[in-house]
Amino acid sequence: MTDEIFESRLRELVKLEYPYSFRPLTDGTPASVLLLVGRRNDSRPGDFEILVTRRSESLQKHRGQYALPGGMHDALDGEIGRPETWVRTALRETEEEVGILQSEVRPIGPLPALWTPSGFQVTPIVGALRKPIESVSIHPNAAEIDLWFWCKMSQLQTPGVHHIEERTMVIDGHERTVPMDVFLVGSHRIWGATAAILKNFIGRWEKLG
Repeated sequence: MTDEIFESRLRELVKLEYPYSFRPLTDGTPASVLLLVGRRNDSRPGDFEILVTRRSESLQKHRGQYALPGGMHDALDGEIGRPETWVRTALRETEEEVGILQSEVRPIGPLPALWTPSGFQVTPIVGALRKPIESVSIHPNAAEIDLWFWCKMSQLQTPGVHHIEERTMVIDGHERTVPMDVFLVGSHRIWGATAAILKNFIGRWEKLG
């Protein structure tokens, strides 16, 4: 699979109608994350990897949680609600967090926004590295990120890696027990909004066939 065909499939993927298995439609503080996919020089057809980070324990929100690079909307990113605004937010925050230059990422398109119990409404942007993973230098901001790794798509699709847990959260002032996606990748436990985004992305990729 050439890079052109791969990116064409990603563009088809973001256009699919494929909702989250569970996410309430609730407003929150606008934010955007980058689901960054890359390929290596020796990648076989269809092989690719996704950049995953872990937030520093010193942060006030989501400390120690696995995440996709990204953060809150800034007024300089543009008007809230415009697709290009979410792209600017995701690319800017990614450069600030892990040092990947905005020019090194080709934005593909958004996945549906999702609400988080911490009060954010997050818009995921799918982006593709413009060059092989080996050619990209990552310099994490130690104040925000304490770990990062490239996670193979095949790992996330391995039977038994994904499962559902129940969690109690407050929605519109009422406690509800809801399903929560969890991925166990080696020693890494990826859950919550990040896992929901990954599960949605995987479902879309598999739906393409």
